[in-house]
Order: sequence, then structure tokens, then C-alpha cells
Amino acid sequence: MSITDKERRDLFTRLEVAIGTQPANSLMELLPAQPADQLVLRTDMHAFGTELRGEMAELRGEMAELRSDLRTEMAQLRIELTGDMAALRTELKGDMAELRTELTGDMAELRTELKGDMAELRTELKGNMAELDSGLRTEMNKMRVHLERLVIGGTIANAVAVITALVT
Repeated sequence: MSITDKERRDLFTRLEVAIGTQPANSLMELLPAQPADQLVLRTDMHAFGTELRGEMAELRGEMAELRSDLRTEMAQLRIELTGDMAALRTELKGDMAELRTELTGDMAELRTELKGDMAELRTELKGNMAELDSGLRTEMNKMRVHLERLVIGGTIANAVAVITALVT
């Protein structure tokens, strides 16, 4: 059964006369303004609670399934990553060993080249030093001969000057 707004006002007016304005306001606020067929009953609430619990249980089941799927996928990813990392590690070790071998060969080749170049330079320097030594010895002998001639010439000139001074 539903009542109209006019019937609701009439009820308020009679309550106001019978119990006073304030108690009539309080009572009217407690009475629903909707029709009675729209009010929620305890049985409705109980049915709704049962339905809600069922949906929550279903949701928990789905969440558990998703959690399980996620864990499985994470485990698979972990295995894949571990395998990929091991393969990469092996590949890097191989590349490093190859590079080490290559560098060792290059360094040995460079060492041999440097030793050859140094031996060649040493031989060249020894030849240049021998040539310089020979040239210096030749020049020193020439200077010695020239110096000896100068000394002898000076001595002769002094002797001539002394003889000339004695004769005069």
C-alpha cells in the first residue's frame, strides 16, 4: 500500500495536534517516504548477503587461480632468464678467451717486430758510432800532424830568429 503526499500531510497535521509539533516531525522522519513495496525486508537482506558471499567466494577462487597462474609464469620466466644468462655467460667467456688469444698473438708479433727493429737500430748505431770514431780519429791525426807542423815550424822560426840574433 502506498500513500500520496496529501495523505502524508494530513497524517502529520493530526499527529501535530495529538502529540505536538516536534514529536510529529520525529515520527514522520522515521516513516518511509517510499511505497511499502520498495522497502527492503530482512529476507531480502539475507538473500542479498548470501548472494554477495557466493560472489565473494567465486572471486576468491578466481584470484587464487590468477595467483597460481602468475606464480607459474614467474617460475617459467625465471627458468628462461637463468638459461639465457647462462648462455650469455658462456658466449662471453668464449669471446673473452678468443680475444685473449688474439691479443696474446698480436703482442708476441709486436714484441718480435720491436726486437728486430731494436737490433737493426743497434747495428745501425754501432756502424754510425764506428764511422764517427774513425772520422774523429782521422781528424785528430790530421790535427796532430798540423799541430806538429805548427810546432816544428814555430820551433824552426824561433831557432832562425835566435841564430839571426846571434849572428848579428
